[in-house]
Amino acid sequence: MRRFILLAVFISITATAREWRSADGTKTIEAEFGGVKDDRVLLKLPDGKASVLALSALSTSDQEYARAAQFAMNGAQVLAPQTFEIQTVVDGGYIARMGSQLTGAKGPWTFSGETFFLPQGSLKLERGDKLETKLLYYAGNRTFQPIEGDAAIIRAFDLTLDAAVNADLRIRMVAGADPAKLAPLIAEPLIELVSTRGIALPIGKGYFITETDVLKDAKTLVLHEDGKDLPAKVIKSDPKLGLALISCAYDGEPARLLPRQPAQVGQSIFALSIPLTSTRKNLAPPTLTRGIVSKAGSGSTFEHDASIDEDAIGGFVLSDKWEPLGVFFRSASRIEGQRTSRSKSTPTEPAPALLDCLHTSTLEKLFIEGEKDKAKRMNGIPSLRSGSLGNEAKEVIDLLRKSTALIVTTHEVKRDPPAPKSTPAATGTSLPAGAAAQFSLSGSGLRHNNRCRYFNAAKLCPPTEGTPCKICGG
Repeated sequence: MRRFILLAVFISITATAREWRSADGTKTIEAEFGGVKDDRVLLKLPDGKASVLALSALSTSDQEYARAAQFAMNGAQVLAPQTFEIQTVVDGGYIARMGSQLTGAKGPWTFSGETFFLPQGSLKLERGDKLETKLLYYAGNRTFQPIEGDAAIIRAFDLTLDAAVNADLRIRMVAGADPAKLAPLIAEPLIELVSTRGIALPIGKGYFITETDVLKDAKTLVLHEDGKDLPAKVIKSDPKLGLALISCAYDGEPARLLPRQPAQVGQSIFALSIPLTSTRKNLAPPTLTRGIVSKAGSGSTFEHDASIDEDAIGGFVLSDKWEPLGVFFRSASRIEGQRTSRSKSTPTEPAPALLDCLHTSTLEKLFIEGEKDKAKRMNGIPSLRSGSLGNEAKEVIDLLRKSTALIVTTHEVKRDPPAPKSTPAATGTSLPAGAAAQFSLSGSGLRHNNRCRYFNAAKLCPPTEGTPCKICGG
């Protein structure tokens, strides 16, 4: 009894209490699994005491659970705690890879060990995240289809015993007598990196206004100026206005946007469109078109009928006295392409006949720290200055163009995963002809191939060593 308990403590399992049912179905007990030895099962009761029962005293399903749990415990002990890195985020979990330290306890890590599937559970991880010294419990096999290369059988592990055993048993129940279902397919998603470009209007020293659509789900945010990418961060956003305030260490001169009275219907205006270059990586010289205010809107916005350059990502609306009445934003996305040949530029949607513009006075609302105190402005944000920009069109256009910066964000987009190129059968029998094989040796001297549930990548051996496993054929 004492030796049994010490064994269970040494393994340090991560288990939760579950309901166990007697063989005749008349009795139940809630307890944590402690281990199986000599056809006896150790159950740890909620009060801290232990109960040892004959395995045959439990229901058939509980016996199956106990045997699978003991196998998972043994595997976790042999494998030892592992440090691993998330390689890819897939449906239902992650593809991870085990690592090892190159030199000593403080040396750098290299993640070139066994690739495995880790169910998501309550984890919220991203590619590149590392988990240190975690016990891994066997949770069945999976067929992993990478974007490049053929499908392969990999093992699945979970961080808790109960989750691992339940996953393994669930797969076996669904598979039934069909060996092909013993390793469900998991496909690596096709990830394409999309960059979005928009204009940023300098308001104060190091402060800019841009549209919130550019920032949605952004992985990176930079201000592109003079061939350099300057890191930026979001200070505040207003979903109602669709605007965001960002900060960046940029020395450009802030624009003199004037808080004029709302534009009047029928008023003559000029639309100053700022397009992208043909490479879509920089701002091109602006274009100027004429029109009238066609709709006054709600006071914060108005519409005009001036034509807009199809490649424009934003710009200004000017009065016939070259005063900025409003601004408009229209971001442009471009698929940069990552690990796929399907990447191509996203066509720019045609400009609408009537384009919504934000009145310059509306921009002031973004600089107020609280809705209750309209007079309180955010530190470092000056008031929009009154005064004339000048009487010459070229002078005004040059000034506004120089005051406009290019903001670039990137985010990942999931595409449909590729169809399996080849799916190895998870039969638990001998390997198909021509398949790449690995072999491991168990403590009892049995040799298992890498399609066998008893395969252990930490105990690799030559294909002739040991005695062939009766299940997989070695």
